[in-house]
Amino acid sequence: MLFSSGVFLFLFMPVALLGYEVSTRFGRRTALAWLSLSSLFFYGYWSPRYLILLVASVVMNFLFSLKLVEGRSEKSRSLWLKLAISANLLLLMYYKYLFPVLGFLHVHGMIEHGFGTVILPLGISFFTFTQIAYQIDLRQGIAKQQGLVAYSVFATFFPHLIAGPIIHPRELMPQLDAENIRGLDSEDMLLGSTWFVMGLAKKVLIADRISPLADLLFAHPWNAGIGMTWLGALAYAMQLYFDFSGYSDMALGLARMFHLRFPINFNSPFKAQGIIEFWTRWHMTLSRYLNEYLYTPFLLWIRARRSAKGLKSNMKAANTLSGFIDMVFLPSMYTMGIAGIWHGAGPQFLVFGLLHGVYLTINHGWRFLTPPGSRFHRVVPVPVMVAINFLAVLLGLIFFRAASVNDAVHIATTMCGIHGLGPGFHANPWLGEMSGTAVFLASIKGAVVALAICAFIAWGLPNTQEMLGQAPAHQEQTFSLGFSRSWRPLQSPELWVATFAVITYFILFLGERPKTFLYFQF
Repeated sequence: MLFSSGVFLFLFMPVALLGYEVSTRFGRRTALAWLSLSSLFFYGYWSPRYLILLVASVVMNFLFSLKLVEGRSEKSRSLWLKLAISANLLLLMYYKYLFPVLGFLHVHGMIEHGFGTVILPLGISFFTFTQIAYQIDLRQGIAKQQGLVAYSVFATFFPHLIAGPIIHPRELMPQLDAENIRGLDSEDMLLGSTWFVMGLAKKVLIADRISPLADLLFAHPWNAGIGMTWLGALAYAMQLYFDFSGYSDMALGLARMFHLRFPINFNSPFKAQGIIEFWTRWHMTLSRYLNEYLYTPFLLWIRARRSAKGLKSNMKAANTLSGFIDMVFLPSMYTMGIAGIWHGAGPQFLVFGLLHGVYLTINHGWRFLTPPGSRFHRVVPVPVMVAINFLAVLLGLIFFRAASVNDAVHIATTMCGIHGLGPGFHANPWLGEMSGTAVFLASIKGAVVALAICAFIAWGLPNTQEMLGQAPAHQEQTFSLGFSRSWRPLQSPELWVATFAVITYFILFLGERPKTFLYFQF
């Protein structure tokens, strides 16, 4: 069930909200049970068969959590943690990696038998990572043991179930206490619905509209000339940007309607001045997860090994070649390599991750060479840094989207002019199959206009949380083209009603058939 579908907007969401309001009259357990059952129905609407998988995963992890708490010794609790993590990863590997790997081996003649494929359960990466985090935090004493119903809400609450944000127990569990379960709140409903509609507009009116141009390139990468390749690659970057930004806004808005607060998960990443900053703005909860559960433990392990060899492991040592390789290059490549594989089983995803590992290494090296106070610090103008960072991200996204490494390399080299100018849009025979928006985008004028509008919104305007006055106090100021506006709906009710009505009208009457969110495939 898509957030942008009529079934969700006009049936599921109103019933879920009304049921929550009524259930709170009967106490905390009833309200939590309603949230849990609503979320399970939301997931089961897509596939009742995989609903059994989700329930089994929740029950399995809940039982593991009991063993973690009841363990009589440190050794016993550590063993149960390893078993819990292993069971979750085995489940993920079976559905996400086993059959693609077997298919790859079969296609390349390494094995004779073909094993076919298996449908990837929606959100399996997200609800698996969420529950692994709970087990680790429980073992470290950061999280508290919960009852089955409360734990089920934490693991399956539908706004974050399919594509995040990846929630920490310490962020959501305290909000499920009895004093916070008190029904719907008018201010939260107003703010949440505004947040949701703004995200819905990004998805329906921007991401879905520009997708045909990106689809055209990546469906026929070997037939595109340099102009079409650049426009198609830029279109995919903008499609993914507004698709995931829209989903993140909708998830936070939905949670706020239920009087729950989710962490910000998207913060104008194309405004980043370096790849390190980019990963603190793009899928922020995933970046946090990778840092806490992969990068930091691996770095601590490397430092311990260096100390055992009598080598220093402080920041000064990281400025040496061997220290930089050990404490910057290796952790970055390890973490981003796994991040790439997490997104998909194809070699192109591994290249995507390793490419970002190289980017991060270079960015760290630049920071070491240009510390505050040096004459090279901030010598590069901000717009130039933003542009360089975007081009690096764009190259990575080509591998992220392409069907194979060969396709991605051909697209990238075409953009560099290695294959010549190539054919234009209208020299390609498949354009006859296109219609409507796709035909307009397939013209150079249409593509440039659409991309210019996207660029203006991405770089020139404040993001959603800034507009709604919901940006965290510590949030770094974003680079924009001189626009800055913070608006709280309750302070301007007339403006809110007018804006809300106009956006909703365009979504409902000008939007095309809802398309799946791009991050659903992960």
